[in-house]
Amino acid sequence: MRKLILVTFVLLFAFLSTGFSQSLNLRFNNTFYTWKRLDEVPAAGTSATYTTHLTGYQNLAFDFNFGNKWTLSTSVQTDEDVVKKNGRGFSYRFYDAYLKGSNLFNVLDLKLGRQYVSGGSGRGTIDGAHFKLKFGERKEYQIIGFGGYLTPLAYDFEGYNKKLTENFLAGGQFLYYGVKDLSVGLSYANKQRAVDPYWTIRPDENFNQKDVLIETESRADQYGGVDLTYRLMKKHNLYGRAYYDFNKKKFYKGEFNGIFALNDKIKFSVGYFYKEPQLSVNTIFWVFNYLKYQEIQGGLDYSTKLLGTDVNIYGRFGGVIYEKDNSLKFQLGLSGASYGLGITKYTGYAGESEGAFAYYNHEILKTKLALTSSINYSRYNLGNYSSDKTDVFGGTLGLTYRPVSRFSVDAQGQFMTNEIYKFDTRFLLGINYWLFSNFN
Repeated sequence: MRKLILVTFVLLFAFLSTGFSQSLNLRFNNTFYTWKRLDEVPAAGTSATYTTHLTGYQNLAFDFNFGNKWTLSTSVQTDEDVVKKNGRGFSYRFYDAYLKGSNLFNVLDLKLGRQYVSGGSGRGTIDGAHFKLKFGERKEYQIIGFGGYLTPLAYDFEGYNKKLTENFLAGGQFLYYGVKDLSVGLSYANKQRAVDPYWTIRPDENFNQKDVLIETESRADQYGGVDLTYRLMKKHNLYGRAYYDFNKKKFYKGEFNGIFALNDKIKFSVGYFYKEPQLSVNTIFWVFNYLKYQEIQGGLDYSTKLLGTDVNIYGRFGGVIYEKDNSLKFQLGLSGASYGLGITKYTGYAGESEGAFAYYNHEILKTKLALTSSINYSRYNLGNYSSDKTDVFGGTLGLTYRPVSRFSVDAQGQFMTNEIYKFDTRFLLGINYWLFSNFN
């Protein structure tokens, strides 16, 4: 299966590049990240030992357009340890690798290959197919369907040893846009994730230890849901959703959000969230007791001018309600196009902590050189065993150099100090390249 996908992908790319392609949109960046690792916690009276690591990351994303309706897209990430191997030393991830047809026969959008799908209650990454059918004079009726093999958790091309019937995601969604400023979606999804068997030690009938192969059934999820979005009077936005678990025969998630514009400068937001843990059928977690929780949110935004620039001054409040306790969160701050600052406070069941942050970005040379910087501070408790709070202080300072529009270099220094690392420093260097070419 892995070889077939790779060979098909390469042959298709070679075929399209022979004369049918029209344009290529490509982005590539190569980043190197250096850091120190504490090998082990030192014993009393001994000094700590560290190793220095250098890791490289490569990201490639491109859209290869041919004809008027077809696009070949992919998004790939690789990483390797340049200095001091850590774990496997090298890995790759194919997040996307699909062929897309747009508005085929004036009614159909089609995607074939590895892709992330999202349709109401169903979402995930599959190696399969996704389609959208559009009907009506204004395409106000839309039917979405998707299905395929669940992508390996490492996003590679290993692990295709499971049957499709025990490792898949399939579902669909019906969307309606027939009423102005209103959209309605009804969805269904069926998902099964096969678990790898493993060997362990178990006692036999005489209580002697023996090796036993443990094989479990696929984790099964089956959900349905409704999503509603409405824009009231072209300035108030309302959103709600409710999802139902067919296996547990109960609603497990509900949400409502509203943003109300009191005038051109002031916006008020409210939100409510209800959720139960998503426990798949045939997992050990079914033997434990679990509780639902609810969350409420509120916020106020005020837009004005400060130092000649547009800024948003905001306040946020959030509360998580458990069965016998609660947790509260408060935020205050302001944000602009190039700077911002804020403070945050947590209290209650989630713990006691507070923090502050600030950032500033500045274009030193127009379109050529830019400065980025940030600083943050926080205090929190390390559990109930200590009443003393731990201080954490960190920051970043970076430069972006763009000699031409398609090429840029990023350099960033990072530092942090806390109870474990007296002074931890890291450095990042990135090279970015963007290409658009119209072959016609």
